[in-house]
Amino acid sequence: MNRRSFLSSLAIAPAALRAQQGPPREERVESLTAPAKPAIAMNHLGFPPKGRKTLIYRLTGGEAPEEFLFRDIGQPPAPFQMRRPLKRVSSDFGDCLAGDFSDIDREAMYQVTAGAERSVPFFIRPDLWRRTLPRAVGYYRYQRCGVEVPGVHPVCHLDDARRRDNGERIDTVGGWHDAGDLRKWMSATMMNGIALIALARNLGEKWDLAGSGLAPLLEETQWGNRYFLKMQDADGRVFADVGGGLNGDNSDNHWTDNLAGTSDDRYLNPSKSGRIQAMFVALEAMAAEAWRGRDNAYSKRCLEAAQRCWNANTRGGGTLDLAWWLLAGVELNRAAPDQAVERAAIELGAQLLSLQVADFAGAQKLIRGFWRADGNSPEPYSQAVDSALPALALLELAKALPNHPDAARWRDAVRLHFDEYVLPMSARSAYRIIPVGVYYGAPTSEHYRPLEGRMSYRYFLPVRKQFWWVGTTSHLECYALALATAAKMFGKTEYRDLAWRQLEWVMGANPFAACLMTGEGMRHPYPHSRYVGLIPGGILNGIAGNVNDEPVLDIEYGYDWRTTEYWSPHNAYYIWALSVLES
Repeated sequence: MNRRSFLSSLAIAPAALRAQQGPPREERVESLTAPAKPAIAMNHLGFPPKGRKTLIYRLTGGEAPEEFLFRDIGQPPAPFQMRRPLKRVSSDFGDCLAGDFSDIDREAMYQVTAGAERSVPFFIRPDLWRRTLPRAVGYYRYQRCGVEVPGVHPVCHLDDARRRDNGERIDTVGGWHDAGDLRKWMSATMMNGIALIALARNLGEKWDLAGSGLAPLLEETQWGNRYFLKMQDADGRVFADVGGGLNGDNSDNHWTDNLAGTSDDRYLNPSKSGRIQAMFVALEAMAAEAWRGRDNAYSKRCLEAAQRCWNANTRGGGTLDLAWWLLAGVELNRAAPDQAVERAAIELGAQLLSLQVADFAGAQKLIRGFWRADGNSPEPYSQAVDSALPALALLELAKALPNHPDAARWRDAVRLHFDEYVLPMSARSAYRIIPVGVYYGAPTSEHYRPLEGRMSYRYFLPVRKQFWWVGTTSHLECYALALATAAKMFGKTEYRDLAWRQLEWVMGANPFAACLMTGEGMRHPYPHSRYVGLIPGGILNGIAGNVNDEPVLDIEYGYDWRTTEYWSPHNAYYIWALSVLES
């Protein structure tokens, strides 16, 4: 066959094939579009063969379709398609139609048609989530500081850093840039190391389907940990950040000449907050365990750093600090069993239990089991990043000490939180996402959704409380992690399914039908990443809310950092949660 005949056959064959297969009528409708605000919301990756598979169709006016068409678009030997009903469901984000095809486990690439709209093509296959892990992990290499990253930036910040308070120089070269900027916050970037070690712990050599083994995870963790170990002061405690500015401003967010002692040298923040100390202990204890038997000298160094920090600090604080200290105690005792550390962890667990609201509060009888923010205030705990950490910390304590007399109380507290707070609150939205928090009344001059009695809630952070508010990506991923961990402990499928729904929102099952990981899915917002641009595998701050608690996302290239900036915790909680779900 000559070239002209071959090209002609390419044009003719599909038409002949279509005639033989008899395509569904909907596929010939010229009005099928990919609109600016799609009605169809689905996870862009697809679905494992076993598990819940859900389609959301947003009602935006006009005639509502009664069914959706589900078809294989991979040109199999025999066509495969079916119709399924769409059922109206009430939802806080407006009434929707929902379709279920959980019974379909046939592996292929599919597409859904509903009304006059096609969905993003998606897979049903068992490995589709795990295929994203190398990209999510690879994001960290792009964020390396103190070294050339080919194709991204030349060697940078070899002059880090001088102390804010006295100008003393401390070698803090290395680590990772935290977000769409050049700063190195300990609280955020230590999450990278924790997630990488958790991935190695939970999935082992099989984390990467390409067979790269554990070496990439361990190498990347060691790269970041060089910086973290440099940030430990002589007293055993660790500093807060490098590059955060002279007075916490944005003045250090710049490239430098790499020459120490010149005017563009960046600053080290010598403050030492309790939460950062706890995270450091947890990370170094995890590293000590991970390197034991691989590099015993390095393992010993990490363990000694963790023990010095643990002993140098008074452990306590509000709910979030207690949760991190509890995780730190569990990990430290796991790395080096010690009765004093174990007793401290048990006491931290007791303090955390004392902050749970076990009775109905706020003149309502709908929810209970959430936490108070601290022991001095009745205000409920609400957090943009570590929202489910209290439950996760108690789960890890129960896992570490399953036969302790209080272990049943720790497990019951988690079940109470999930069964009587998380499940009913997530049911108020067709997307099944967990609101960012509940409140007494309206703490700020904006809309809080009424619950019952004096209690209200918001899906997104209040925007009039403070200047700093962001999308809820880490909040949802943190809950995915805690729910996945609880599903394994209690054998409850409902927890596992809800964990997946939180991740599906991040991957496109949201009102904007936008995938929030660069390099996966479709309709990505352009990231607020002013120094290096697109980073494959980077995950955005995500969908936030306005004063009316309506979802907002910059999909019009507005460079809005609140919704489109990369940030370390998003990748960390994604990797950590997925490592548990996949295990």
